[in-house]
Amino acid sequence: MEMIDFVVTWLDPSDPQWIEQCEHYKTGAKGDTGKARFREMHIFNYWFRAVEKYAPWVNKVYLITNGKFPDWINKDNPKLVLVKHEDYMPKEILPTFNSCAIELYIHRIKGLSEHFVYFNDDMLLNSPVTPDYYFKNGLPCDYNKETCLNVPIYTKTDRFSIYMSMLADIGIINAHFNRWDTVCQSPQRWFGLHLGLKGLMMSGLLMKQNLFVGFSNFHTEQAYLKSTFEEVWEKEPEFLVNSCTRFREDVIVNPYLFRYWQLAKNMFYPKKRRFATFHFFDRKVAEGIKKALFNPNIASICVNDSSLCPDDDYEYIDSHLVMWLEEKYPEKSSFEI
Repeated sequence: MEMIDFVVTWLDPSDPQWIEQCEHYKTGAKGDTGKARFREMHIFNYWFRAVEKYAPWVNKVYLITNGKFPDWINKDNPKLVLVKHEDYMPKEILPTFNSCAIELYIHRIKGLSEHFVYFNDDMLLNSPVTPDYYFKNGLPCDYNKETCLNVPIYTKTDRFSIYMSMLADIGIINAHFNRWDTVCQSPQRWFGLHLGLKGLMMSGLLMKQNLFVGFSNFHTEQAYLKSTFEEVWEKEPEFLVNSCTRFREDVIVNPYLFRYWQLAKNMFYPKKRRFATFHFFDRKVAEGIKKALFNPNIASICVNDSSLCPDDDYEYIDSHLVMWLEEKYPEKSSFEI
């Protein structure tokens, strides 16, 4: 069985050095400098408790930060590898406040396994998972449901969100792959029962379409092959370098590109995932989060901040989330001191 690593990114937005750098560079900067990109949820220690409880088989856990690590982290844990941005990213693009740039270079982390699962710090395991939940027959498990509904939406608060980046991702995929050739190479992946009725209807609608138009995207942890990152960087270095802006801009690629590449190459095992994603718009989302946290049928949960969420509602959700996670994971993990 292949070794599987977990990779997770984290930021301490209260770090004085980070605040000083961010304030310095965001003056006159293009891109998203909104606080929702950086707001701290006080739940990261529970991420490690969930990993230890539900995925004890993980090989290594790579924790990526700008250099400031949690005060409570046990640096002597043999499974833990602490990684600074400067350890694997080009010095000339640092410091960066663009999470996409931090993610696009992950394959350069020293010692990272070919098979790894990438998490944001707001994505937590929620029930036991086995290695074949993420990789089967050496391939990342994924759900390749297509869609033509990922059209850009603009608001003054959220701008284009990630829609323009997803279009850039699809544009690059179409420069290198013919959709119908991909389907013909492995029709069971593109007309399989795992897609469900709606997925199969979309596959039929796109019959013989030569261009990929889009995939359903899931804001949850993602299984990757390191060699996929290496291949995409070899094929499209200029666009990837230009995407590593200081702050996240609209027309850049994001890590979905590597996922799409794996799908377009048929380098995936078709499988549905058991997850729940919650976006913070107001405090009404809290009750749904609570139900999901205590639902053993949900393998992972994402609690995603939004620029549309007022401060009072954010604090309400955050405090209740900590309370529920403490109830679920009352004991420290070996990753904590």
